Amino acid sequence: MMLKNSVYPEILESGKNGNTLLLDLGCCMGTDLRKLAQDGYPETSLLGCDLRPEYIELGYKLYSDKDTCGIRFFADNILDLPLPSPFWISTSRIDEVTKLAELTGRLTHVYTGALFHLFDESTQEALALRVATLVRHTPGSIIFGRHQGLETPGYIDDHMVRVRYAHSPASWKTLWQSVFSQLVSEEWAKEHVRVDASLPEALNIVTGQPSTMLYWSVKIV
Repeated sequence: MMLKNSVYPEILESGKNGNTLLLDLGCCMGTDLRKLAQDGYPETSLLGCDLRPEYIELGYKLYSDKDTCGIRFFADNILDLPLPSPFWISTSRIDEVTKLAELTGRLTHVYTGALFHLFDESTQEALALRVATLVRHTPGSIIFGRHQGLETPGYIDDHMVRVRYAHSPASWKTLWQSVFSQLVSEEWAKEHVRVDASLPEALNIVTGQPSTMLYWSVKIV
């Protein structure tokens, strides 16, 4: 859940102050976004994107708000976003956005919940690079989320035989420093990128077994 991330209060306060745009990437049915709006983040500054449009439609049915919800939902694949990103910034209206490319360099906040751990190590880097192109590279921008992690980075024992990689807090920080070094410069990344990552103790709500969920944030300062 988005609200369990330690930067949630900061994100919420920033949204209330205005001039922000937040994207929930892999939003599923949009529960986190609706909660954020309920807490006071302006609906018109919220966007949700999922690979599967049927999840978005299920969200409208679940909350019975298709005609009243002011959050912009759309379907797209983040891995289809071109790199390097275009040098222009789209001026399309937020309520008309249909592609992630239209958000390049426009977002102040990006949330990814239970997304990165679905992929292998190299795909996670490709994903992080694309997410980093969406945010403004200015102080106050924050990328944050949660996903499965490990104390020592390595591959996850997956019962569905999928190839999935789990970062440790340390390797996660290294990844984001590398991402912004590639996109801007190593010097800029060291000076302006602050990564916080931790593995708090928790239980898997399905299995009842200990869970290693990595909670993290990447701030531009």
